[in-house]
Amino acid sequence: MKRVVVTGMGAVSPFGIGKETLWHKVLKQENAIRSIPEYQLKGDLVKIGAPLPKVDFNQYAELDNELFSRLPEDDDIQSFFLAAYEAVQQSGLDPRKLSNTSRIGSYIADRDISTDVYMSQIAPIMAKCTDGKSFNRKKFYDLLAQNNVGKKMPYHDSDSINHFVSRAYKIRGPQLAIGTACASGNNAIGEAFVHIRQGRLDAILAGGAYNFSITGMIGFTRIGALTTNPDPETACSPFDNRRSGFVMGSGCGVLMLEELEHAKARGANILCEIKGYGAYSDAYRATDPDPEASGATRTIQAALDTAELNPEDIGYVNAHGTSTKMNDLSETRALKNVFGEHALKIPVSSTKSMIGHGIMAAGALEAIVCIESLRNNVVHGTRNWGERDPDLDLDYVPEVARDHRVDHILSNNFGFGGQNASVIFSRFNR
Repeated sequence: MKRVVVTGMGAVSPFGIGKETLWHKVLKQENAIRSIPEYQLKGDLVKIGAPLPKVDFNQYAELDNELFSRLPEDDDIQSFFLAAYEAVQQSGLDPRKLSNTSRIGSYIADRDISTDVYMSQIAPIMAKCTDGKSFNRKKFYDLLAQNNVGKKMPYHDSDSINHFVSRAYKIRGPQLAIGTACASGNNAIGEAFVHIRQGRLDAILAGGAYNFSITGMIGFTRIGALTTNPDPETACSPFDNRRSGFVMGSGCGVLMLEELEHAKARGANILCEIKGYGAYSDAYRATDPDPEASGATRTIQAALDTAELNPEDIGYVNAHGTSTKMNDLSETRALKNVFGEHALKIPVSSTKSMIGHGIMAAGALEAIVCIESLRNNVVHGTRNWGERDPDLDLDYVPEVARDHRVDHILSNNFGFGGQNASVIFSRFNR
């Protein structure tokens, strides 16, 4: 088996553009969750989230007009692309300069474009159903039916960030757009790891991208997953006894994964090594995790087995940590199932406490935080953790970053539908 390393990272997070912006604001425990004025409708919508930042794309087009001119006039795609651009720039591996790119892939977990397409029809209808003070729900549903909204929409090429990353960089290797809900980012990185490890490809741009929409917010609200706390400052509180649900987030994270010898041959700066990956399903319910955490337990154990590590080798867990009652409980159980008594000694924190839950982008943005933790010997705290839940007894890092030497980090992401994915990031040793 080949060794797999990371040579580049790129991020667009609710904090702004760039991996450094993400990392430094997370370390300072800043909050990217805010009120969303455009979603201020009466009813069952949660009115807070962590949206994509506003981007002046023209300033980036000036850097490389040939590259950026290949992108559509689509705000999401343009923002997502900046993460891929940053990862390529840091890695020093620009596929456009290679004569053959068939051994380079693009594995970026994609947004669900259908919600955006629906929004082009739903938004005008919603505008007709409110007078600014109240929302006429019956009229809204009647108009949806009259306009045939909800039919399956045709695919078009602006759906896929993979499409544009491949086309802009002239990558002729495989594209893989993974859609495993909240586990997607970790699955994309993990599958890239597997394919490079097996010698199929030399390098892969892997990660996840997502921008929440009002339709997604409606769905998550209806199943009781979003927080009932309307205060942006305190709404997201993973592992805290007061938690009531997650907050939706947006963003894009991209890593450049390479086979070790390929990276060394070109003199690349190696940021870390990926050693472990596991993915198993609960086969339980569509919206609830298995209360016994059997799928998550198998997933974490598989990541350890792949990495050939012992439980005591893991020095930090970047948790899925959504702030829902059931997830935080089942994740805690999974960690205790795998690590036993050592679970009580491992620092655990949730990046989502500050940037919300980026769904398909979550694992990729958190991967960048994990790698920075390895490189800087510090782990960030969990915003709003302060009141202990009697059922949750791990070392949840409170609201202050902790200096902590760590050589192996476990990153968890568990998705709706019972999809679980864990990745282990390790300090690179030659």
